Amino acid sequence: MGVTAKNLAEAKETVGDLLEQLGLTAYLFEVEPYADQWKVRVECALNSGWQSSLLMVDDNMLRACRTDRFARDHLLDEWRERLTAHDAG
Repeated sequence: MGVTAKNLAEAKETVGDLLEQLGLTAYLFEVEPYADQWKVRVECALNSGWQSSLLMVDDNMLRACRTDRFARDHLLDEWRERLTAHDAG
């Protein structure tokens, strides 16, 4: 994956939109390129307190989320499960 400033900006925008759709109370995130994937580091507030997670997402899947509702819903379901898996609330 050739990373350009535009690719990185689009990836950050898409991840931000996805996290917003999850309805998290508070969160911080970083997006970094890694091979043909993106590393998404997320710190978010859950009922049990703040949690840190590392999510890997394929570049093609992240791009598809911008226009494909099925891809977006699939990734949202996956991230929702991963981010709330350890929430005791």
